[in-house]
Amino acid sequence: MLDKKRIIIGTFLAIVITLLFLLIPANNIFCLIILSSICAIGVWEFYSLLIAGEIPSSKKLGTFISIIFSIATWYYMHSCKNLIYKSYLSDIILWSIMASIIIITFYRLLAYDDMREGLFKALGTLLGFIYIPFLFSFFIRIFLINDDLSVPAYAAFYIVLCTKISDTGGYFIGSKFGKNKLAKIISPKKSWEGLYGGILFCLVVNIFWKIFIEKYVFFSIPVIHILFLSFLIPLFGTAGDLVESLFKRAVKIKDSSTITYGIGGILDMIDSLLFTAPMFYIYYVFLLK
Repeated sequence: MLDKKRIIIGTFLAIVITLLFLLIPANNIFCLIILSSICAIGVWEFYSLLIAGEIPSSKKLGTFISIIFSIATWYYMHSCKNLIYKSYLSDIILWSIMASIIIITFYRLLAYDDMREGLFKALGTLLGFIYIPFLFSFFIRIFLINDDLSVPAYAAFYIVLCTKISDTGGYFIGSKFGKNKLAKIISPKKSWEGLYGGILFCLVVNIFWKIFIEKYVFFSIPVIHILFLSFLIPLFGTAGDLVESLFKRAVKIKDSSTITYGIGGILDMIDSLLFTAPMFYIYYVFLLK
């Protein structure tokens, strides 16, 4: 059964996000604020899920770390467009922050009388960092992947568009025709028909991009790669959705939060993107750039 209110809210959010992608230059500081906020809220929601499931984690530390790592990734990608020395320095800073995060998290074990409790808290905190800030950092990389940062982030718009249209296709086709369960225990509503629908919708939006959009933006993809990505994006997006469903089912919570009706929290909105963004960035760097 289709939820009309959910569809209306989702469509409104899609229009707002599209306008932001198409009107604001990629290097605008406002974009950094938005991306860092999304990452911070997402990781806060994830730690809330863990705590609700009685899995300890350092929510404040993890959220602070996510903001710092987002800014460091942004700085690194900016530096890659400039002098080699500056790029090398920003690379050192980025990896130093990652190493510091791991060391600080485990160093805090010394503050616990109960070593088992401290270990669980450290592991919960690191899981949150890997799942949200680390994976989301690939989307920030995509956001700044163009050589000319004075234009909007068309590459980021492309992966968000394909991911969300794929999700939408999976939702519509799965709701209407879904009979064969994809992962019955983790997500009973997910079906193989929904996955096929996601692939079909992704292929359609890729063809639309190639014919009608590509000539107006500074981002193009060869036809052969469109076919591969039309399969890979729904596949990785579905995996991302299932992983978040696994976390929520483990702690017996339906949505990560209730920011938007029928959609849930920020984490519910970016769960697919957390898997499609790393895949697309790696694919782009090795096969398209």
